[in-house]
Amino acid sequence: MKRLALVLAILAGTVSSFGQDSTTTGYIRYKSIRDISDNEWMRRRPDMPTEVTQQWELYFTPESSDCTFKPEEEEDEFNTGGMRMRMMRWEPKDVYHIDFATQFFQHYTEFMTKPFLITDTLNMDGWKLTGKQGIVLGYPCIEARTTKYDTVNILAWFTPRIRLKTGPQEYVGFPGAVLYVDYDDGRYVITAEAIAMGKTR
Repeated sequence: MKRLALVLAILAGTVSSFGQDSTTTGYIRYKSIRDISDNEWMRRRPDMPTEVTQQWELYFTPESSDCTFKPEEEEDEFNTGGMRMRMMRWEPKDVYHIDFATQFFQHYTEFMTKPFLITDTLNMDGWKLTGKQGIVLGYPCIEARTTKYDTVNILAWFTPRIRLKTGPQEYVGFPGAVLYVDYDDGRYVITAEAIAMGKTR
């Protein structure tokens, strides 16, 4: 815990050093890919798609950020057994909101048409910095890892260049915006595809 606190303090200094060429208002578009090839029904139909792709939009300001699902303009079409079929897209109702002043994170979702609101505080509980660094869309990133349900590995890459504890979906609370997530060794991946600093709704 002391080591993590020390590293975060160093990161805070790193963030300050980027202050002249970084802003805290902008937009990030993410693409998520979920591997569904393990689905028993899908294995019986090799002509069916093996991935579900979705797009998410994140708008952020110094006060707050909101991550929402971005509907696709076109639906997936494919051929199976000589027939042309169209895959209907599932559009999640999820909205992920952060209030930076209170450090509160809210996740609004719907299940069986019933609304649910999940509230938490921004933190890195359970996450460990690995020391690995990389580049995503030209932004220097730092890797963090955690384990869920004892067997599911999750890694996230965040950038101190965007000085807010934001990111896609529930992957927030880091000392910089999260630009890449790998859940369960590639079974679910979220990648930033575009960043527009200064862009507002």
